[in-house]
Amino acid sequence: MKTYSRIFILFLFLGALLIVGCNQDNIGALYSDGGKPQVAFSSTVLLKSMTPADNNEIQVAVYRTSNKGTTPQVKLNFVPSGISIGKFTLKTPTLSFVDGSNVAYAVIGYTDINALKATAKYAMTLQIIDTTDWSPSNMNVIAITAQRQLTFEPFGTGTFTSTFFGGTWNQPILKAQEGDVYRLPALYPKDDYMNPAVGYDFTFAVNPDNTISFDPQQTGYVDATYGMITINQSTTIASTLSGKTVTLGGKFTVALGSFGNFKETLLLP
Repeated sequence: MKTYSRIFILFLFLGALLIVGCNQDNIGALYSDGGKPQVAFSSTVLLKSMTPADNNEIQVAVYRTSNKGTTPQVKLNFVPSGISIGKFTLKTPTLSFVDGSNVAYAVIGYTDINALKATAKYAMTLQIIDTTDWSPSNMNVIAITAQRQLTFEPFGTGTFTSTFFGGTWNQPILKAQEGDVYRLPALYPKDDYMNPAVGYDFTFAVNPDNTISFDPQQTGYVDATYGMITINQSTTIASTLSGKTVTLGGKFTVALGSFGNFKETLLLP
């Protein structure tokens, strides 16, 4: 076993050196699994950036306290949530170890990375079912958040007009190599009442039918009374691309409520 693997297992499974005195010979026993290997995830949280090189799979490491034999067989429960339902499946509901290795990989599959929304975050959980297999670390459930990794490059400079904040300015634009996804760096912090050092980017995607989609995103402006203002996609003002004109229907909200719906406009170069 490699040194880094040994150190990781000692940390993961609560191994501890019990020093009785100053003499280095007085070292107690490490954590023992009693001859029955036990398993755990390496963390309770996994943030995954999905790329085409992943071959439409997310691999999640499961570790055991031994590298001998092929036991235990680990039964897993997979629960996708929200927009992840129907798009992600568990390919390995039962996981086996290879003799000589202390790690095996659960595999979550999806059909095609290009069928996933460019800016969406996909949430799911993976759980080790059999409690008798759990290690003392109790890291038996892992929450996974997966999102497409995009590569942005300069697209040019457009003109942005905000009816919510007021004003028109030249706006740098980035475009993803992977598709029609655009990012507007430091979009809103332009005026004296905003902090120009806080660069809150805004990202949106153009769909094949020229409608536009975007997730809720913070604007960077913190109201003195109500806190951070967030732009959400409006249900009353359509977000569309017509020629070179991008219309963003935005609903501007704070924790206590909404300022209403406003039309923001970007003229592409």
